[in-house]
Amino acid sequence: MDLEKLIAFLKEKEAGEDLIGFVQGLKPVSTDTVKDFVENTDEGKKLLQSLTDAKVTKGIETFKTNNLQKILDDEIAKRFPPETEEAKKLRELEKRINDQQAEIKKKDLLTAAIKKATEKGLPVSLIDRFLGDDEETTEKNLSALEEELKKAVETQVELKFKAGGREPGAGSPTPPAPREGSSELVKELQKLV
Repeated sequence: MDLEKLIAFLKEKEAGEDLIGFVQGLKPVSTDTVKDFVENTDEGKKLLQSLTDAKVTKGIETFKTNNLQKILDDEIAKRFPPETEEAKKLRELEKRINDQQAEIKKKDLLTAAIKKATEKGLPVSLIDRFLGDDEETTEKNLSALEEELKKAVETQVELKFKAGGREPGAGSPTPPAPREGSSELVKELQKLV
């Protein structure tokens, strides 16, 4: 029975006006009435928004689970392609060449530093510690070492002279005549100098 037949039946039976008004206010369910409800009423809009949000959220989660990692991997591979075997060999060769050049440079610096140290009378065993990045820096380091060693030797010589009762640079310019047993003292002083 459709809605119009129900209204006609109620009028025949002389039903109350309230009941007939209520039944006349009912609308049959159709796509047009549902669409009107969803688009034009606040309740319909809230219901539609809730359903839409739930479906979109579920769709995003499904996308993340099924596709996102593959898309990320593809993009990473596109931006940073894997190194080919030839590129890898080339990189290794370049590294070896650079290492060899650095080693040659260090040996050249060491040879030059040993030569300078020998000329200046510096101990060769300490040269490795005073090598710089280039010859100029190495030369400065060796000069600093030389000055510090000279200062240290001079300080030690002055201390020995003071301990022996003699002030260096003070007194007469002519040395005193040798005394008995002084040859041992001369030998000891020569060892210190």
